[in-house]
Amino acid sequence: MPSPGRLRACLGLLLLLLAIPGQGRAASATDVVRKVQERYDQTQNFAADFTQEMRIEAGGQVIQSTGRVWFRRPGRMRWEYVTPETQTIIADGQTLWIVQPADNQALKAPLQNAFESRTPVSFLLGVARIEQDFRATLLSPGDDGKLRLQLDPAKAEEGSLGALILDVDPATYDVAAATIHDPLGNTTRVVLVDVKRNGAVDESLFRFERPQGMDVIEAPTQRGA
Repeated sequence: MPSPGRLRACLGLLLLLLAIPGQGRAASATDVVRKVQERYDQTQNFAADFTQEMRIEAGGQVIQSTGRVWFRRPGRMRWEYVTPETQTIIADGQTLWIVQPADNQALKAPLQNAFESRTPVSFLLGVARIEQDFRATLLSPGDDGKLRLQLDPAKAEEGSLGALILDVDPATYDVAAATIHDPLGNTTRVVLVDVKRNGAVDESLFRFERPQGMDVIEAPTQRGA
């Protein structure tokens, strides 16, 4: 069964679907937040290649991955990891699946439980608004000229996924990359490549069909969340 740290990392990666184009030039964190939210509201689907680098604080391990992601509102997502090992994350609007062929198993969890609190992921699923549920801070620009917007949950007790930093194109407001810092000190950075929006996305991508003989592990039900 995947460790809690690995599951948190997988969930954190879903935040990259905030890559929504805007227009104009930012003057403040408030302006950037407004543009990202507006364009997210207008985006129905999304597909891109991605590269990921995860740095694990304990032991200093670095894991690099590549793959492709699809997204369709509301709440449908698919992440296909190609390297270093095959893994698929699927959300069908009701259930979250993390499929690991090498272990011949799939982790199953209710989507509502996985994203119930006001974390940055809840914005992605449309149950939270950046300006209402997060504290936004505009950081110093990156060396590549990208704007850097940090999002923290508005309530400290809801910061289970830590901070999210978005790299935003200053001319278009596209989110070109995201970095997630979790409470354990681990850092995950994902960069999007060849982004396509509002094109044709097959609904079958967001359905999990269990292969014969694959074990399904049900995540414990969270109470009092």
